[in-house]
Amino acid sequence: QAAADSRGAPAQRIGASMAAQWSRGTPASPRWPSPAGLTTGATPAPLHAPAQLRSLADEIRRGDAAARPMSLPRPSASVVGALVSTGLVVSRCRSRRQRSSVKAWPRARAAALARTSKVQRAAQAAWRTWASDKGIDAEKVDLMTFKDAAGGELRGMVAVEDIEGDEELLVVPSSAVFQTTTGGPAPSGFDQGSWSRLDWWAQLALLLLREARLAEQSAFATWISSLPRNVGSLLTWTEAELAALEYPALLERVARQREELEEVFERASACAPFVVSKEDFLWAVQVVRSRSFSGPYEGRGAGDRLLQVALIAILLTGGIASGLVSVEDGLGGAFAALVAIPLTDFFVGSSSKLKRHVLCPVVDYLNHDSATVSDIAYEYFADAFAVRVVGGFKKGEQVFINYGEKRSNDDLLQYYGFVEVDCPNDVYDMDILANLDAEAAASGEALRVKLTRTGPDDEGLAALRTLLATDRERSQLDDGSLDASVGPLTEENEALVWKAVTTACEVELQRTSAGAANQLSFTEVGPAGLAARFRAEKEKVLLACRAHAESRRGTASAAPLSLTTLSAVLPEFRPASEHRHPWADALLSQTHVDELQRSGYAVIPEAFDLELAARCLKECEELDAAARTTVTTNRCNRGSRSTWLEFGAETERSLLQSAAPALGELSQMLAGLPDRANGLGLLEGPPLAVHAATMLAVYPERAAEYAVHKDSYAPAETDPATGASRRLTVLAYFNEWKDGAGGELKIYEADKGKPDLRRFQAVSPMAGTVVVFDSRRVWHSVAPSLRGPRWALTLWVH
Repeated sequence: QAAADSRGAPAQRIGASMAAQWSRGTPASPRWPSPAGLTTGATPAPLHAPAQLRSLADEIRRGDAAARPMSLPRPSASVVGALVSTGLVVSRCRSRRQRSSVKAWPRARAAALARTSKVQRAAQAAWRTWASDKGIDAEKVDLMTFKDAAGGELRGMVAVEDIEGDEELLVVPSSAVFQTTTGGPAPSGFDQGSWSRLDWWAQLALLLLREARLAEQSAFATWISSLPRNVGSLLTWTEAELAALEYPALLERVARQREELEEVFERASACAPFVVSKEDFLWAVQVVRSRSFSGPYEGRGAGDRLLQVALIAILLTGGIASGLVSVEDGLGGAFAALVAIPLTDFFVGSSSKLKRHVLCPVVDYLNHDSATVSDIAYEYFADAFAVRVVGGFKKGEQVFINYGEKRSNDDLLQYYGFVEVDCPNDVYDMDILANLDAEAAASGEALRVKLTRTGPDDEGLAALRTLLATDRERSQLDDGSLDASVGPLTEENEALVWKAVTTACEVELQRTSAGAANQLSFTEVGPAGLAARFRAEKEKVLLACRAHAESRRGTASAAPLSLTTLSAVLPEFRPASEHRHPWADALLSQTHVDELQRSGYAVIPEAFDLELAARCLKECEELDAAARTTVTTNRCNRGSRSTWLEFGAETERSLLQSAAPALGELSQMLAGLPDRANGLGLLEGPPLAVHAATMLAVYPERAAEYAVHKDSYAPAETDPATGASRRLTVLAYFNEWKDGAGGELKIYEADKGKPDLRRFQAVSPMAGTVVVFDSRRVWHSVAPSLRGPRWALTLWVH
């Protein structure tokens, strides 16, 4: 296909290259940039800690506490500063975020894993006393040390009482934070011109260094002494350690960051009223980039607002005293002026590009989890920063926040020094031309594409469609009659795109070390272990992307087509009583109804016999092999293959009986459940109706997943085409499934209408299982299948 004469030279070369690499599996040569920039020397001298903690450390060193078991946390609270200053910190005391996953250990076991040594209790007492003195409200949480997936110790925070969803976890007054704002004035002693030309992270780094120089005289001494001396970001890795990542995209990012840091350091040194060493600046920048957050800024601080209020009060008093205004008019004008202050600030903050950048003590003790939905907001009237999390936490659970909704492992490792297992936002950043067109790559051409588990992102997909277009297709792209960002150009072009993605993934997998083979390195401390975990996570993305690309090289459609007519299916609702079935009458009980009304779903194992399940599975495999299913292009469900099985009319039942009799039998059994639900009074409102069609879907191994969603968003949506009329979802499984095979249906708890991604019930798609849930109430997702294809039959009840 690619070598066709109608295609341009790049497409012809890529086609030839794919054919050759596909047949012999020759990996492309790795191309490494040469990281250059900062050289690292000795770490900054340790800061001092309060005297009572130094005394405790002296006691331990003398042997007075030798009989006590010691379990040192990673750098946490003031005790670590004391241990550093007395030479007791060993190399295992790494950065608090240098771990592979915050999700690897169940949250309910947090309390059991926590350490309660005398050292830790002293640290907890010290940070809490300091936080209380600074006006920080942290009564619901406490510092604790946990075990991470690599066996190391991980500092974090634990809930000491139940915390409700959207309840404030922490409240930190603005007087207790380091912050800088867009266009803000330089702090006292700093050069204003140089300050305004610094990036926000450099400004915060200088503010941190100014306090660190004060040692025990600083109001932040206790918190600063808890900061790690080795943050663990990639800036301090050697060239050999970076090369072990086998990931050129990240090496290029680190090289650019080092060059930027070198250039900014010169300006920062000129700006500061004290001597700034390169080593100190590097340390401070790493702390800032791993612990700060940003948000809108209303253009003035609390002090400015107080001055305005004072001015209004003076004018009011003077006007009334002089007789220029009446008391009534004066109070009315003052009230209007006072109301205008927050309204103006709100308008400016929400509509302008002004930003507030904050390094917030204590908040930085919270660890990251991509499944957590959190918010760190500036409370205008309280002049403080508050942390809230959807879903809350139970007593004894580790408390997490989300460092950013779309953070990939590239970001997490570069700036925070850890790798998250099964990060849902992970990508593989690749120069795809290097794996497809050696001639173009040698001439300096490149095409950067971010691969997800379900193929290239939208921008990359459009670029590949354009790259592999025929001359005619290119002409249509130029005149606007085709748009590569909207959808496939042609069926042939789309097939070639996915073939190219498959080939590029295969070449990259051969070029890099096998991630799974490096699992023995996972428990290593420092860069070696992190590099091994990083490679393993990137391998997962490539394997999933390759499997997805292979599954996409067939007929595709935005919505499933009918098995018998190969056309779109239009819903037609009939009374549920027309589909009454004795199997459904015997299966659905009042207990199931009670469970559905209480929790929104019911899982019914062994609902139909395994012989029927086996016949259904055989028919599924035959239909798929005969290409009777179509690939779904829906962005949130890309990669699955599906088809509609219609059985409403006699002719439809006859055709289905001929094509897939077992699936037809099971479909009609499921269609009997709505009548039974009506009889048991499951839902209020109009009686349930049936659209006599089930959807058969397969999720190929590692190739597809379904993002978190509801099957109906009514009453917010009213269009039947988008599922607005759906009331119940009925699922039937017929897979030979075992633990560890993936493919689970995840049903999430909800908090004020929002899914809590940390709390869910996982339902394995075992043969004979039926699941019924409320389409408008239940948030759910489908995990990727890890061992073989995953089949499901779905009936929507209206």
